[in-house]
Amino acid sequence: MGSDESEQVLALLKELSVLKELENKPQLGHTSSKRSAHRIRRQEIAQEIQSLADQKKNKGASE
Repeated sequence: MGSDESEQVLALLKELSVLKELENKPQLGHTSSKRSAHRIRRQEIAQEIQSLADQKKNKGASE
């Protein structure tokens, strides 16, 4: 994986960590819509990481 891709994955993993921490912290006013938004963002992050991994795999196969 190139440096750019590694940086992207690292940033996504950090964001994922923050979201997980927010969900595990009991907070006043933590609505189900916020939880739903966090869940959706976690899914988006997982898809982005998978896409980066697929790009790397395809790039490596063509070399």
